[in-house]
Amino acid sequence: MWHATLTAVSLTAAAIALCLATGKALAARREPAVLLKVSASSLFLAGVIFLLATPAVYRAVDTAFGAPHLSALLANTVGLLCVGHAHLMSVLWQPGHREGGATHRTVLTWAPLYALTVVAMTVLYARADPSGEARPLLFAPDYVHTPDAVAFHLVYFAMATAVVTATVLRCRALLASQGPRLTPELRRCVLEFAVAVALDMLHVVCVLTAMAGAAGGLRLEGFAEAAWLTTAVSGLVANYSLVRLSFTARRRERRDYQALRPLWQTVVRADPQLVLAPGLLWGGWDTRIALSRRLVEIRDGARSLSPWMSSAPARAVDQLVRRGFVGFDVVAAQAAATLLYAAEARGQGLPPADTDMLLAALPGEDVPAAAEREHLVLVARHLSHPVVLEALVHARRAAAASEVRG
Repeated sequence: MWHATLTAVSLTAAAIALCLATGKALAARREPAVLLKVSASSLFLAGVIFLLATPAVYRAVDTAFGAPHLSALLANTVGLLCVGHAHLMSVLWQPGHREGGATHRTVLTWAPLYALTVVAMTVLYARADPSGEARPLLFAPDYVHTPDAVAFHLVYFAMATAVVTATVLRCRALLASQGPRLTPELRRCVLEFAVAVALDMLHVVCVLTAMAGAAGGLRLEGFAEAAWLTTAVSGLVANYSLVRLSFTARRRERRDYQALRPLWQTVVRADPQLVLAPGLLWGGWDTRIALSRRLVEIRDGARSLSPWMSSAPARAVDQLVRRGFVGFDVVAAQAAATLLYAAEARGQGLPPADTDMLLAALPGEDVPAAAEREHLVLVARHLSHPVVLEALVHARRAAAASEVRG
């Protein structure tokens, strides 16, 4: 019954991990970011551990290679690589480590230790020379009286403890008051990640408990069997925080995409050819691609309206500010009023603005690239603001008065 439950849990978790890994890999293909690649690889390794923790798979691997408990060596190796990925992610989060040689030096420092640990475990497994019919997941308690098998596990425990400690300390440095400023969501993500990585030490506790019990004549095999799940669970929980962060970013992108729709309609209505041709099939549901396309089309649409961008709406907003109107973003209101006025003028077939009235640049056009999306969303939300609508009335009156004088 216990093995049936273990099999169901392991296979379900493996499917979840591998599906998430596939999604991360596709995202990394569209946006070649190192963290996405590392996250995808980590999830894939977690899925492999879950598969090896399935009793039937464990037994099948041993039978296929004719080596009892070979799955124990493979699972410990993959588990070490999994926590190594978590360590690498914590390094990449450090300020300035994504660029330059800091990450390279860290990898060069730790890579030989990982390699030596795997080699040592392989040699000790071979020296232990397990034979006979192997009970799945019970290498540690079944060979507790074999020194090489005990050393095999102690080597793994020592390296895993060192990596987990280094990873938690990296996360602690990020969360420290003198560390880099993090948003509340990022702080929560880093904290969850650190706790999840620390949970990997449950594997050590469970296996040591089973080994101690076997050495004392107690039957505690259940601890050894459950221990195989703890590293994979730790990897999944660690990646959960990253996946949740991605989902949060996706929701923001979808929200901004919808918020930009009125502005997009305003600037492209006069020239529908500005709308980009459809991309690949996945571009329809990828919010980042859709949002990027919308921002490009808005920029192109605003540029096409530049000949009709009169300074009158922006000046009208300034006048309203001097009259005491508050509770809005002045630059965003000026940009919204200017674009609405220009789109209306072009749509009515009016000539471009006179040279002396022509704006040199749309208000807010000089915002940094990193702040452009936020600025345009703010402009979109000001399109129906009472101040913008009032400014348009003043601008139209000024234009009508100018025509009468002319």
